[in-house]
Order: sequence, then C-alpha cells, then structure tokens
Amino acid sequence: MRQVILQIDITLDGFVAGPSGETNWVTTDETMNRDAYTLLCTADTILLGRVAYQLFAQYWPFVDTNAPSTASHIAHQLNQATKVVFSRTLDTVEWGQWNNATLVHGNVDEAILEMKGQPGKNLLLYAGADIASTFIQRGLIDDYRLRIHPVVLGSGKPLFKDIQARIPLTLVQTTSYQNGVTLMHYQPNKT
Repeated sequence: MRQVILQIDITLDGFVAGPSGETNWVTTDETMNRDAYTLLCTADTILLGRVAYQLFAQYWPFVDTNAPSTASHIAHQLNQATKVVFSRTLDTVEWGQWNNATLVHGNVDEAILEMKGQPGKNLLLYAGADIASTFIQRGLIDDYRLRIHPVVLGSGKPLFKDIQARIPLTLVQTTSYQNGVTLMHYQPNKT
C-alpha cells in the first residue's frame, strides 16, 4: 500500500512559517537537495495545499530540467508527478505550464484512502501549516521527515496545531547537515 510521507521544514520551536508566512529562515545545501531528490523518487504523487501549490507552480516549471544539477532533477520529478491540490478556495488548478494537477475540495480522508489503495509509488506531502495539521489530526501521515532548522522564531504558524490526541512516534533515522539542519525521520507507532 502506498504511504503518505510528510517532508517539511520547521524551526527548532516548531513553526513552519513566521507570523506573516515568511520562510526566509529555510536554508538548504547540495546534500539536503540530493536527499530530497532521493525521497522524491519514491513518490509519483505530490500532495499540496493551495499556498504551496501556487508557490511551486510559479517556480518549478521554469527550472531548466536539462541542466546537470540536483535542482534540475528535482524539477523534472515534480513536473512529471501527479499533483493533488487540497483547497477550499481554488476553483481550478490549471496554472501556466505546470501540468498533471487535480483539485480536491471534498473529504480529505476519503481522497487519501482512495489514493493509498491505488497502485503506484508513495504520496509526498509538501505543505504549509494548515494542510499538514489537517493530515496529522486525521492520522493520514505514515512517515514524517522533519527538517529542523537551527532558528527560533518565537511565533508563527505551528506544524502541530489543534492536535486532539497523542501521536506516539518512533525515531527511524537522523541526518545532520553541514548547514546545521537536522532531518528527523519518524513513523507513527503501529498499535
């Protein structure tokens, strides 16, 4: 069965964005990009909220996919993947040159369970605070990849908001990068 994998950048104090949505604290390096590409290759479907979809659609279709760089490989994978956009406000996901996108307005649980039951690779959730929290609250995440950045914001948009029940997790792996970011890979405990 396909898995839903959340990969997200967070601050040490648990925010995915500042109070106004700013993410200028996110840093990356070539090793992080290679690891992100390796993870991306395990998926054929990208799950996005409205904001992430609009940001991605403004950038990734325009990256030169013929260049010999990790970014070009990431762009190629993202551009070819099926994109599923969860939004209550968008009417369409036809955005310029970014293809293979569908819109889900309705029941998130039902849509994810249907996708997980279909043949294919994993489902990779690149999202902001709201859609990530919705997936977490509903127990839809099978694999957490938290890239923790060495910065404390003090306020902003938290990753874990409105959580009603404890979610026990098992640490699978940690990876430390030279820029100070630590990837924490967790999976929910199976009970």
